[in-house]
Amino acid sequence: MNRKKLLAVVGALVLAMVCTAALVRYVQGAKDRALSGEELVEVLVAKSPIKAGTAAADLVGSVTAERVQTKVRAADAITSFAQIDGLVTAIDVVAGEQLLSTRFVNPASFQGARSSSVKVPVGANEVTFKLSPERALGGQLRPGDTVTAVASFESFDNEALNPATGESKSLPKSPNTAHVILNRVVVVRVQFPESSATSSKEKNGVGVAPTEDLLVTLAVDQPSLERAVFAAEFGKVWLSYEPKTADSTQNKEVTRGNVYSPTKSLLIDDTSITTVPGVVTAASTTSVSPSTTRKP
Repeated sequence: MNRKKLLAVVGALVLAMVCTAALVRYVQGAKDRALSGEELVEVLVAKSPIKAGTAAADLVGSVTAERVQTKVRAADAITSFAQIDGLVTAIDVVAGEQLLSTRFVNPASFQGARSSSVKVPVGANEVTFKLSPERALGGQLRPGDTVTAVASFESFDNEALNPATGESKSLPKSPNTAHVILNRVVVVRVQFPESSATSSKEKNGVGVAPTEDLLVTLAVDQPSLERAVFAAEFGKVWLSYEPKTADSTQNKEVTRGNVYSPTKSLLIDDTSITTVPGVVTAASTTSVSPSTTRKP
């Protein structure tokens, strides 16, 4: 390589270095100008995906502290681990996402979507219902329980559609009804509001009931799924704890017309009763006591 070519190469390298340095200064200057007058705050950001149910104490290697402009800081962003001490993630967190206090809950109020302790029937659909405590055994349902679901409907309009003409004809209103729609359904998950979960303690041996709605997830087949969703959308659903010895052979639709019909009671010794329409008396009674105490 002759002298002229060498000088040309060296000159090109020097020029490239000068241009790179100028570009770096320009970019830094632009960043400084953009941040001029902007207050920077520190937030915790996920470095890698975080699974729901992860304890705050286990997040050290998955989280980093970053300084961001105040205007891009989330309203409930977490700035220190002290804010989430003793809590767990309520949902999955993606990499690059700011950690939010609203996405952490008390461990007592979190249960994994599919607990290994609950055997879900093969091919079952999982569906979640929002129920007030009195419709979910006072909040005492637990994963693995089996339940009976009762649907109740207020009176509603009926009509018949003529498939040939497409015309509809009004029919008499349906009566108020209640009927069992599901039997032996497995409870997969029960989620409590955080305020209820942290205050569910006993007073004088009596459990304190939650005061807010619960989320109850059931495992059902598809025909049952349709019935349950219809009932939840257009009526009301009640869940009852169902033991293995429960007898569902006498179930029937209940209306105002038959709600007073005599029924067999498990709380009365049938050999010692005298039945009068609407009145039941007994010489002796035998109470059926639960074999275990169900605690929240």
